[in-house]
Amino acid sequence: MAAIALLLAIPACIVGFFILAAIAGIMAPVLIPAILVVLGGMYVTRGAQATLERVQEVLSPKPQKSAGIAARTPASASDLPKTEAFEQLETLMKERIIFIDGAMGTQIQKYKLQEEDFRGERYANHKSELKGNNDVLVITRPDVIEAIHMAYLEGGADIIETNTFNGTTISQGDYDLDALEEVDLINISAAKIAKKCTAAYMAAHPGSRKFVAGAIGPTNKTLSVSPSVENPALRNVTFDEVEKAYYEQAAALYAGGVDMFLVETIFDTGNARGALHALERFFATEGVRIPVFVSGTIVDNSGRTLSGQTNEAFWNSVSHAKPMAVGLNCALGASDMKKYIANLSACADCFVFCYPNAGLPNAMGGYDQNGPEMAEEIRPFCEENLVNAIGGCCGSGPEHIAAIAKMAGEYKPRPVHDVPALLRLSGLEPLNYEPNLADHRSTFLMLGERCNVAGSSIYKKAIVDGDYDKAASIALAQVNQGAHVLDINMDDGLIDGVAAMTRFVNLLVSDPEISKVPFMIDSSKFHIIEAGVKCCQGKCIVNSISLKEGEAKFKEQARAIKIHGAAVVVMAFDEQGQAAGYEDKVSMCQRAYRILVEEVGFNPQDIIFDPNILTVGTGLSEHNNYAVDFIRATREIKRTCPGCKISGGVSNIAFSFRGNEPVRRAFHSAFLHHACAAGMDMGIVNAAQVQADVYEKIDKELLQYVEDVLLNRRDDSTERLMDFAATLDPKSKPTAVRRLNEKPAGPVLPPKLNPIAAGVDTLAPEDPAKPMPEYKPYNDTLRKTEAFEQLETLMKERIIFIDGAMGTQIQKYKLQEEDFRGERYANHKSELKGNNDVLVITRPDVIEAIHMAYLEGGADIIETNTFNGTTISQGDYDLDALEEVDLINISAAKIAKKCTAAYMAAHPGSRKFVAGAIGPTNKTLSVSPSVENPALRNVTFDEVEKAYYEQAAALYAGGVDMFLVETIFDTGNARGALHALERFFATEGVRIPVFVSGTIVDNSGRTLSGQTNEAFWNSVSHAKPMAVGLNCALGASDMKKYIANLSACADCFVFCYPNAGLPNAMGGYDQNGPEMAEEIRPFCEENLVNAIGGCCGSGPEHIAAIAKMAGEYKPRPVHDVPALLRLSGLEPLNYEPNLADHRSTFLMLGERCNVAGSSIYKKAIVDGDYDKAASIALAQVNQGAHVLDINMDDGLIDGVAAMTRFVNLLVSDPEISKVPFMIDSSKFHIIEAGVKCCQGKCIVNSISLKEGEAKFKEQARAIKIHGAAVVVMAFDEQGQAAGYEDKVSMCQRAYRILVEEVGFNPQDIIFDPNILTVGTGLSEHNNYAVDFIRATREIKRTCPGCKISGGVSNIAFSFRGNEPVRRAFHSAFLHHACAAGMDMGIVNAAQVQADVYEKIDKELLEMVEDVLLNRCENATERLLDFAGSLDPKSKPTDVKRKGEAPGAADGPKAQDAWRSLPVEKRIEHALIKGIDQYVVADTEEARANFAKYPKPLNVIEGPLMDGMNVVGDLFGAGKMFLPQVIKSARVMKRAVGHLIPFIEEEKRLSGNTGSDNAGVIVMATAKGDVHDIGKNIVGVVLGCNNFKVIDVGVMCPWEKILDAAEEHNADIIGLSGLITPSLDEMVTVGKRMEERGIRLPLLIGGATTSKMHTAVKISPQYSGPVVYVLDASRSVPVAQALLDPRQKDDFIADVREQYAEMRDEFYAGLADRKYVPIEVAQAKAPKIDWSLPEYAPVRPAELGIRSFVDFPLEDVVNYIDWNPFFQVWQLRGRYPNRGYPKIFNDDTVGPEAKKLFDEAQAMLKEIIDSKALRLVGVVGLFPANTVGDDIEIYEDETRNVIKGKFHGLRQQAEVEDDSPEYYCLSDFIAPRDTGMVDYIGAFANSAMGVEKLTEEYKEAGDDYSYIMAEALADRLAEAFAEKLHEIVRRDVWGYSKDESMDIDDLLKVKYRGIRPAPGYPSQPDHTEKATMWDLLNVENEVGMKLTESMAMLPAASVSGLYFAGPHSQYFAVGKITQDQVEEYAARKKMPLEDAEKWLRPMLNYEP
Repeated sequence: MAAIALLLAIPACIVGFFILAAIAGIMAPVLIPAILVVLGGMYVTRGAQATLERVQEVLSPKPQKSAGIAARTPASASDLPKTEAFEQLETLMKERIIFIDGAMGTQIQKYKLQEEDFRGERYANHKSELKGNNDVLVITRPDVIEAIHMAYLEGGADIIETNTFNGTTISQGDYDLDALEEVDLINISAAKIAKKCTAAYMAAHPGSRKFVAGAIGPTNKTLSVSPSVENPALRNVTFDEVEKAYYEQAAALYAGGVDMFLVETIFDTGNARGALHALERFFATEGVRIPVFVSGTIVDNSGRTLSGQTNEAFWNSVSHAKPMAVGLNCALGASDMKKYIANLSACADCFVFCYPNAGLPNAMGGYDQNGPEMAEEIRPFCEENLVNAIGGCCGSGPEHIAAIAKMAGEYKPRPVHDVPALLRLSGLEPLNYEPNLADHRSTFLMLGERCNVAGSSIYKKAIVDGDYDKAASIALAQVNQGAHVLDINMDDGLIDGVAAMTRFVNLLVSDPEISKVPFMIDSSKFHIIEAGVKCCQGKCIVNSISLKEGEAKFKEQARAIKIHGAAVVVMAFDEQGQAAGYEDKVSMCQRAYRILVEEVGFNPQDIIFDPNILTVGTGLSEHNNYAVDFIRATREIKRTCPGCKISGGVSNIAFSFRGNEPVRRAFHSAFLHHACAAGMDMGIVNAAQVQADVYEKIDKELLQYVEDVLLNRRDDSTERLMDFAATLDPKSKPTAVRRLNEKPAGPVLPPKLNPIAAGVDTLAPEDPAKPMPEYKPYNDTLRKTEAFEQLETLMKERIIFIDGAMGTQIQKYKLQEEDFRGERYANHKSELKGNNDVLVITRPDVIEAIHMAYLEGGADIIETNTFNGTTISQGDYDLDALEEVDLINISAAKIAKKCTAAYMAAHPGSRKFVAGAIGPTNKTLSVSPSVENPALRNVTFDEVEKAYYEQAAALYAGGVDMFLVETIFDTGNARGALHALERFFATEGVRIPVFVSGTIVDNSGRTLSGQTNEAFWNSVSHAKPMAVGLNCALGASDMKKYIANLSACADCFVFCYPNAGLPNAMGGYDQNGPEMAEEIRPFCEENLVNAIGGCCGSGPEHIAAIAKMAGEYKPRPVHDVPALLRLSGLEPLNYEPNLADHRSTFLMLGERCNVAGSSIYKKAIVDGDYDKAASIALAQVNQGAHVLDINMDDGLIDGVAAMTRFVNLLVSDPEISKVPFMIDSSKFHIIEAGVKCCQGKCIVNSISLKEGEAKFKEQARAIKIHGAAVVVMAFDEQGQAAGYEDKVSMCQRAYRILVEEVGFNPQDIIFDPNILTVGTGLSEHNNYAVDFIRATREIKRTCPGCKISGGVSNIAFSFRGNEPVRRAFHSAFLHHACAAGMDMGIVNAAQVQADVYEKIDKELLEMVEDVLLNRCENATERLLDFAGSLDPKSKPTDVKRKGEAPGAADGPKAQDAWRSLPVEKRIEHALIKGIDQYVVADTEEARANFAKYPKPLNVIEGPLMDGMNVVGDLFGAGKMFLPQVIKSARVMKRAVGHLIPFIEEEKRLSGNTGSDNAGVIVMATAKGDVHDIGKNIVGVVLGCNNFKVIDVGVMCPWEKILDAAEEHNADIIGLSGLITPSLDEMVTVGKRMEERGIRLPLLIGGATTSKMHTAVKISPQYSGPVVYVLDASRSVPVAQALLDPRQKDDFIADVREQYAEMRDEFYAGLADRKYVPIEVAQAKAPKIDWSLPEYAPVRPAELGIRSFVDFPLEDVVNYIDWNPFFQVWQLRGRYPNRGYPKIFNDDTVGPEAKKLFDEAQAMLKEIIDSKALRLVGVVGLFPANTVGDDIEIYEDETRNVIKGKFHGLRQQAEVEDDSPEYYCLSDFIAPRDTGMVDYIGAFANSAMGVEKLTEEYKEAGDDYSYIMAEALADRLAEAFAEKLHEIVRRDVWGYSKDESMDIDDLLKVKYRGIRPAPGYPSQPDHTEKATMWDLLNVENEVGMKLTESMAMLPAASVSGLYFAGPHSQYFAVGKITQDQVEEYAARKKMPLEDAEKWLRPMLNYEP
C-alpha cells in the first residue's frame, strides 16, 4: 500500500516503478492492478485500458486471457477535448523555436551492444536474432535508452521521441516479435521510460516543460509500391492491416503516457494516411485529442517521397488531419532539405519543423558533420523564418541538438499563416483548383470518364477479361489527353467491385504517369468506395454520397470520407428521390451542405455537388428544361453554399443522341459553355473531345439547333434537331460537320467579317519595345579550394605533367598472391592477384615507391591508385563491402598525399597535386551485356552514381587535391561520376578541381560506346571541368587529331596521356621515353595541350623525357567557344541558327515516339514490342528528325520501366542514338529515369512554375546536374500562359530564376510558350497563334541565348482528321513562327519537309492564315466550311475535294513502278532485289528483240551480266549481302535456264561449242569432312560472277579432285573443310598437285582453315599459287586476280611474300614458346578436393542408354542460337549491333538480316509443319573414374569390367604463374584411387532428311533455299544438343533438377557442367568419337554414321561428352610436344605416325 501511496503522490515515478516491478516480478499481482487504477484515473481511458490489460497479462505471473479493445462507434472527432499539451506547445512555438531530440539509432550504435543485450532475460531463448531491433532495448536495456533520453534533454531538447520507430506488429514481424502483447510492451515501456526522463528533468529544472512524442515510424511495408516488378498491382500489406497496426501502437503509446504523436519518416504517404486514420479513430474512441506532428521524407533531390509524391502533394494528402505541425526528416542533410522546407512553409497553415541528417553519410556510412557545422547549415532555416521546431535525424546526437539550440536561440519562430481556401487534391503532384471567376470554362477540371465500366465498353471488357494493363492504358490515355482527375468506376454485375477496384487503383498508383493526377473513386456502393480510397496515396474525390438513405447514413459516410481526407461528391438526391428541377436541386444541396459543414465538420472547399445533369431532347416536354434548371441551380448553389464546387456527368445531357457524333459532342460543348459561365467547376468528360470541341468552332447551324434544345428556346426544338441530325454524317465532327451524300462542290463561303485593314501586320512587335531586362550573374556559393588557383596559374605558365601508368610499374615488381592478400586479406575467399588497388593496403611501400619515382621524374600531378576503387569494380574480387572500398580509397589518397608532401618538403617552392583517380568501372550504362537483349543493363545509373559518390567521399576524406574521372569509354558512366561529384560538392559545401578524360578506342574516333570526340565533350561540359582530355587505347600519333579536335571545341584546359605507342605481339609496350616524347612533340608545337602524362606502358622515364621535351613550349591558351545550344547523341548537335532564315535551321523534334501522339507506337509499347517501337524511332531519324522526343505518359504503361527500357534500347542502336533525345514527361521521376539512361546530352521536356518557384528550382537544379537542356513551359501558379503578356512575363520570370539562382546556361534554356489551338470557335482563342509568334520574338529579345520550341501539332488540334488543313496549319505556322525566331518544335519530320510553305495550295493557305493570323472575325467559320469540302486524306500541296475522281496518286503502287522501266533496267532491278517473278518474261522480251540482241548469248552478256556486275559491285562494296547475292543467283539461273535451249540450238546450227564464262573452278570439300554449306555459298557467289563452278562434292579424296580438274579443264581448284582431318587432306592435295605437275591456283577456305595454316602447312608443299580465302565475299576478287593476265603475277608474288613472312613469324613463335614435359604437366594437374560436398559426384537417376527418335521439332526451336546462322550468311553487324538480335538494328546489314531471319522463320515453319526433318539422338550415362589422363568407363556399378576408355590430352604450353595448372578432361572425373564413384555421359544427335530436302531445291535451281535448308538443319541439330543437355541435367542425370534458366543463359553456358566434343579444343583427337559410337551403339540406335575420317553423317550432327562436376570447364589443349604424343599413342595402342597424323594441327614439332 505504501507503493500505491507513493504512486498517488508522485505520478512522475509511475513509469519507473512499473518497469522495476515488472522486471523483478515481485508483488506484480498487487502492484499492477494498483498501477492500473492510478493510470486509469490519470492517463488511461477506454481502449488504452485494454492495452494495459494486455500488458498486465504479459507481466503477471499467472497468465490470463487477453482483453480485446471493445468496438465502439466513434463519435465525431472534431469537437473532442484537447489535452493541455496543445496549449503548452502552441504557446512555446509562438514564443521561440523549440527543439526535438536527435537520432536514437546513432546513439545506440555508440554502445556497441551485442546480441545478448538485445535478448536480455525476456528473450534469452527467442528463436530469431534480435541484434539491430533497437526498439526492444526499452525492455532489455532500458538503462541505455534512458541515458540517451537524458542526454538529449540536457542538450536542450524540448521534445524527446519514444524509441518506437519500428513499434508495430508489422515491423516487429522481421524479428518474430509481432505478437500484440510484445509490441504493446515495447510501446508502453518506451513511453514510460521517456516520461520518466522528462519528469526527472522537469523536477531538476523547475519551470521547464518537456514533452514525450510517441514515435510512429513508416513500417517496413508500403501501400503505394509493389514488392514485385512483374506485378505492379501487388501489395504485401493492406490498408486495414497497416491502420490496425498503427491503431494498436497509438493505443499502447498513449497508455504509456505520451504527450503527443509524431508520425515520422513518411516515404509513402499511403502508410501515413493509414497512420492518421488510425489516430483519428483512436481519438474518437478515447474521446480525447493530443497533438500530432507529421513528418515526411524527401528521399533525394528529386523533391519526392520514395513513393513519388512531391512535397506539396504530400501536404495536400495529410492536411485533412489538421496536424499541429508538419515537417520533414531524414534522407537529406540540412542544405539539401532547405528548399523543401521552404516550400512546405509556404503551403502549410500550421507549425513547421524539420530534423535533417547530420549531413550526408561518409564512405563508411557514418556522419562527419559535427554539432556547430550542422547548426550553421540549419541557420538559413531560422534566418528565413521557415521553422518553429528543429531536431536532428541520422548521425545527430546531443551535441548537435545543443549546438542547434544555441544557434537558433537568436531567431524568432515562423509565424503561422493562412493559405487561400481552395480545393486541394493530389496524386503524385498537387492539384490546387483555383477557378478563374472571370472565365470558369478556362479552369474547368476534366474528370476523365473512360475508366468507368458503365461508360466505356472497351474498358469494361478489359476489366472483365482481367486485362488490367489494357485498362491502365485507357487511364494513361486520358491523362495524356488532358484529364485533370481520373474517374474510376467498377459497378457492374460481372465484376467483383472491391477486388477490381483494389487491383486497378493499386496498379494506377504504381504508374507515375497516371497517378500524377488525383483519382475520383466512383461507386454507388460505399464499401467499394472505401476499397478504392484505401488504395490511394494522394487526396482523392469520392463519388458519391447523398441523402437518399437519410441523414444518419449520410453523416456516417461523410465522416468516413472525412477521416480518409477525401473530397466528396454529393448527389442532389434525398429520401424522396432525385432532384430534377431547379428548386429541388438547390434545396437538396443546401440541406446537405448544412449537415456537412455544421455537423460533420467538412471543409467547404472539399464539398462538390452534382445537381444531376439529366437528358434533354427526349421528346418528353417535362425534360425540356433540364439543362436550364441545372445551369440556374449551379449559379444559386454556388452563391448560397460558399466554397462548394459543382460537377456532373456531362455525357448524360445528350444521351438521346448517342451514335450521332456531331450532335452529341455539340451538346457537350454548348452545355459546358453555358454551365461553366454559371460556375460549374468540373465534370466527367471525354477530355480529348472537350478540348477539341471548342464552343466557338462548333458548326453554327448545328449549334443553333442544339442550343434551341439545350436552352429550351422553342417548343419544337427537339423535333427540328432530329430532322436536322438525320441529314448529318454521324461520324463527322461538330467542328467539321458533313452532310450525308454531300457533293464535292466547294462551299459558298460568307464574306470576311471585320477583316483587318490592308497593310496591318498582326505579328508586328511592340513599338516602342519595352526596356531590356537586366539579369544578375549567377553566384556559385560553393567554396573553391586553393588548388583551383594554383593549378590555373601553373597551367597558364607552362605545360604541366601528369604521372604515367601505375599498372605497368606494378607489373615490374612481379608481385604474388600473398602480396595482394597481405595480413588483412590472408583468409579472403577470392583470389586477389591483379587487384592493384588493394596494394595500397597490403603493399603500400610499392605504391609509395612508384609515386615517388613519378614525382622525381617531373610529374606535377600523381593519381591515386584507385582506378577500380568503387564497390562495383571491387565486386570482382568480393571486396565490395563499403568499408573495404573506403579503406582502399582513403589509404590510396593518404599514400599519395604523403608522397607529395615529402617531395615538396625536399623541394621547397614546388607544388605537387594528388588527383583522386576515378575509373570507368567494369560495367557500362550504355552497352548491353547481352547480345540478345540490347535494352538490358547489368547496372543502373543510381548504382553507378552511388558507387562514384562513395569513392569521391573517401578520396576526399583521404585528402586529394582534385578528381580525375578517367578512361571514359562510356560517357553514361562518366555522367554518373560527374553527377556524383556535383552532389558530393553540394553536400560538402566545397568544390575541388575536376579533370575529365575520355578514351577513343580506335581510329574510328569514337569511344567504346560509340560517341565521337565532340559529342563526348558536349555530354560532360555541363560539369565545367577544369580540364578535359583523352587517355589510353591509342599512342600519341594516333591520338593527336582527336586532341586537336577537343582543343578546338573545349573552353577549358586540355590534356592528354596517351599510351607508350601500341602494344607489341606480347601485349607489352616498346616505346621508350625519348621516343614517346618525340611522338608527343607535335601536341606542344601546335599549342594543343596544357598538361601531358602517360598511360599504358609509360613509366617515370617517359614522364621525365616528356617533361624535358615539353619544357620548350608554351601551354595552350584557353579560348572561348561560340555560345550555342550543344546537344549530343553519339554525334554532336551544335545548334547554330541562321538568323537570316530561321526556318532553314529549324530543329525537328520527332514526335512519333510519344504514346499520346502515335497509336502505333503506343500499341507497340503496351504490347512490349520494343523492337517495333525502335523501328518507329529509326524511321524518324531517317526522315530527318534532329532530336527524338520520347514520352511514355499513359495509364497502361509503367512509365519508369518503359522509359528506361526504351531509352536503353535506343542508346544501343547507333543509327538511332546518333541524334540527341528529348525525354518528355509530365512526371519528373519518369524524366529522371530517362535522363539517367542517356549517354549524350539530352533535352528535358518539361518543367514549369506551375508548382511554384521552389519546385521549379529543385527540378531545374536536378536537370542542371544531369547536364541536360530544359524545356520550360509558360505555366505558373495561376495556370497556363495563353496571351502574349503572360507568355512573355512567365518566360522572363523563369529565365531570371534559371540564370540568376540556378546558374543555368542560357543556351540550354528552351521556352515553350504554349502553342495553343486556334480555330476552336471560341473568340478568346483567335489570337493564340499571333500571341505565340509575337511572344517568341519578344522572349528571344529579352531572354538572351534562350531557344523557343513547341508542340506544333497543337496549333491545328481542332482539325485532327483533316490532313490537308492540319498540315497546312503546321507549315504556315512554322513559316511565321520561325521568322519570329522559333528554333525547334515537336513535329512529324517527314511531313514538315514535304509540306513546304511555298507549295501549299494557295486557296487553302489563305483560309488557314486568316485563322492563324486572326485576320477576320469569322475566319474559323469560313475555314470550317471550306475544310468540310476537302478530301481529309489529301495533302496540303495536292488538295482534293471530297468525291473528286482519283488522280495519279491513286494509280499503280510505287513499289511496282519499276515494271514500267526499260527491259534492261527491269532485269537489273530484278537481279539486285532478287525478284524472280517476272524475270523469265523480261528475259524473253529481251531475247525477242533481235535488232538489239541478235543471239540469245547477247542477253546473258548484256543485260543479265550488266545486272550481275552491279550486284558484284554492290557486294564488294558491302552494300549487298550474301543472302541477297544468292537470291540474285536464283534469278540469274532462272533467266539463263530460259535461254539455254535457245543457246544450245544456236550452237547446234552453227557448230560452235566454245565456252562463254569467266573461268572454270573445281570445288570440293576435302576428304575428312562432310560439311558443304560454306563451299556451296562460295560456289553460288562465283557463279553469279560468270565463273563455271564444278562441285565435286564432299569427302573428296585428292584423286577425285585432281581428276575432275583435268576433266573439266579447270582454271582454279578450291578446297573447303570444317573439321581438322580435312586439313591434312588439303596438304595432301597440294603435294599431289606438285607431283602431277599441275600448276593451277589452289584456293583454301573453311571454318578450321586459316591464313597461317595455309602459309605454314600447305603452301610449302606446292610451288603453284596457294591462296587462303576468308569468306565468299573475297572469293570473286581473288579468282579474278588469279585469272587476269594483268594482275596475276603481282598478286601471286604478294601472296607468296606475305606467306613467307608468316612462316618466319610462326617458327619464331614456336622457338619462343616454352612447353613443360608431359610428366611435369601431369604433376601440376588441377588439385580437386573430392571430399568436399560441392565436388561430390551425383549418381545419375538413369544409367545406360536412352534414345530419342523423331523428337518434336517445335520443342527445340526456342533453343536455337541464331548467331552462327548469320555467320553462315556472312552477315556481321558492327558494334554495338553485333550478334542476334542486335544485328537487326545495324544500319548496314540490319534490314537484310531481318529479311533473312523472317524467311528462315517461314522455312522453319514449313519444315516443322511438313516434318521434312527428323530429330534423332541418343544419350548414355556410365560409371567412370580417372586413371592418369584416361577416363575408364565401366560396365556397371561394380566397376570391375572396363567397357571403354576415353584418352585425354593435357596442356603443355608453359603458364607464367606461381601455381600453374595444366588441364586435361580427365581432371573432371574423380580418380579411381580416391575411392569416389563418378560418372560420365555421352551423346550424339542429328537432323535427318537434309539431303532429300536440299535435293528438291537443287533440282529447282534454288540455291538460296537449299543453303537456307542446310543452315537451318545445322541450327536444329545444335539446338537439339542444347535441349538434350538440359534434359540430362534436369532429368536423366538429375544433378540440376531445380535448374530454371532462360534461353539466353543456356546459350551462354551458365548452367553447371560441360559437353566437350572430340575434335574440338579440349580434346582435339577426332578418333575418340569411335569410343562414343561403340558405347552408345549410335548407328543402331539412331542411324548416325562415322566416316573413315571421323566425320559424322548426316552433316547436321553433333556429339560429345557430358561432365557434371561444378569444377568442369572448357579449355584448349593447345600445342603439345612429342613426349606426350608418344605417351598418348602408347595409351591408345595406336601407331605413332597415326597419332601424329590425327593430331598434326596440335603438334609443336614437324614429325
